[in-house]
Amino acid sequence: MAEVEDPHPDGWQAQARQSFLTAMWNMVVDEDAYTDGSPSWIESRSGGHEQGRVPGSASAAALHRILACGVNPDDLTDVVRQMQHDLIYNVCQLIDDPGLLGIGLDEDWSEQTDVRWELVTVRTARPAARAPIDGLHSSLDELDPSGRSGEPRGRPAPHRGEEHDGLVDEGSSRTDQPEGRVATAAVLTKDTEGVAVQLTMVRPGS
Repeated sequence: MAEVEDPHPDGWQAQARQSFLTAMWNMVVDEDAYTDGSPSWIESRSGGHEQGRVPGSASAAALHRILACGVNPDDLTDVVRQMQHDLIYNVCQLIDDPGLLGIGLDEDWSEQTDVRWELVTVRTARPAARAPIDGLHSSLDELDPSGRSGEPRGRPAPHRGEEHDGLVDEGSSRTDQPEGRVATAAVLTKDTEGVAVQLTMVRPGS
């Protein structure tokens, strides 16, 4: 089936962008999910906290050691969630434009690259068409399931010596965006209406 560039892709392109970014957020820990009074992600990764239970992996053992030191599980959730957010944000920047992360801009970079990545939505329902998806990093925080647009919970910091109440500020530095042609592709998401999302490697100017 021949595919053509859609001259008016906005509707299903936005749908595909939202589908991809929602899938990215689904990989981030759910700060509101609890199992037996503990964050669900900790329970699932640590194997539970029953007396005498042997951790099944190095990361599970590390979680047991951290919690044994008296760390608040919710604080651990906040740190992990913010790091996961920063990771998926950087992945979105990498796809939008590697230059946003400084890749390819440093003359001392050991392996200069002449390729970049492009996220493409492919409509398999007739008429078949394809269109690039951009603006991922600038749209990511709009779909934050917490409604905080990527910001941390801002739980009160503990008292240290002097009396003070502060909010934890874990803001991350941001930059902004621009584009390129295809080489390899992988289908990342597909919905029931025949719209798929592909990640493609691009050689600028080809």
